[in-house]
Amino acid sequence: MSEPGSDLFLDTLQASDPSPATHRLRSEDPVHYVPSLGFWVITRHDDVRWLLDDAEYGSRDRSIWEHFEPRVEGTWFRWFDDNNFARHDPVAHAKFRRRFVSALTPRAVRRMDAQIREVVERFAAPLRNRPGEVIDLVSEFTNPIPNTVISRVTGISPGQDEIRFRALAQGLIRGFIPFSTHEVMAMAEKCLGEMADWVGQMAGERRSNLGEDLISDLLRAQAEDDSLDEDEIVMLISLMIGAGSETTSFATMSMIQTLIEHPDALERLRRDRSLIPQALGELMRLAAGGGAAGGLLRYAGRDFELRGKKLRKGQMLLLSFGAANRDPEVFPEPDRLDLDRDTRDSLVFGHGAHYCLGANLAKQEMGEMLDGALDIVTPGSRLREDLLEYRLLGLSTRPCNLPVEIGS
Repeated sequence: MSEPGSDLFLDTLQASDPSPATHRLRSEDPVHYVPSLGFWVITRHDDVRWLLDDAEYGSRDRSIWEHFEPRVEGTWFRWFDDNNFARHDPVAHAKFRRRFVSALTPRAVRRMDAQIREVVERFAAPLRNRPGEVIDLVSEFTNPIPNTVISRVTGISPGQDEIRFRALAQGLIRGFIPFSTHEVMAMAEKCLGEMADWVGQMAGERRSNLGEDLISDLLRAQAEDDSLDEDEIVMLISLMIGAGSETTSFATMSMIQTLIEHPDALERLRRDRSLIPQALGELMRLAAGGGAAGGLLRYAGRDFELRGKKLRKGQMLLLSFGAANRDPEVFPEPDRLDLDRDTRDSLVFGHGAHYCLGANLAKQEMGEMLDGALDIVTPGSRLREDLLEYRLLGLSTRPCNLPVEIGS
């Protein structure tokens, strides 16, 4: 058995296929301490789900971290730290979630569905019918769509405003990635400041002239004595960007790559698009984490023992979705793509009271993107592995492009 502090977790960051190292980590040392990074990695499905559910043991509040350093006074990220709903008690947290969910009326969801389809079609159309060409499906498809969708549902007009919104969104989301450099954080703060001013101004204008967009929906949903102020609306929109941009792009890229590597499954979906919602759950389970041990950060809210290891209050916990979603105790033959698999126990969007608020929007978005990709990646298409490029993003090395040679 490997000792805590060994390099099993670091092995998952280095490997082109991290799943063997992740399986070994889960089997040999499922509560694994990484001294060089100063946190615990939790890899078994039951443990990850428990810590997602129990805020007393697995807190979202970064301020209790033993190495916490407040961000610079007067910055937007400092305001986020001080006002983040992760620091709310359960009653206040539930109230905050209801504020957001109450804006997602059937009418609003139908409008968002139409906007998503419109955006996906705009980027998909130029990529169809290009046999023999090599297309980077990240830069031309999976990367621009999520931020464009968020800009549309927020009420940003197509054109130069949308382009500006997308650029700011790409900059600010880097500030939500753990262990970002000071330079990245400074750029993220600048982008967030510009975004905050912009969204705040829009919220002020909407109060007197409601429109058909998310900001207006949030304002409509508030009782007269319990309204959101502009800063809180900025936080909600920014959290949508932070949670739904990079992750949605990467997950969809990974799903498309997985299907290219499984041509029978790709052809099955191409023939029967009604299978996409079911297939989406399995593709997210298998592909979104890529078998890697990365995941979501939590902080120990008290001293406790887990699988014989003593965890100390204030220590950082990395809850590994990639490992949990390939736990053979929950998903038999976890490394096999099975489009008919029951994935109700998948933790891709979290679990319990902190289940991702934007999950339905993200699934709709990824489903439409997957549908669009089926008409781009025609039979005979192949991944050009010789053209793949990688970059370090937070705690993982990820492909930053997806060069696909389109079948002729």
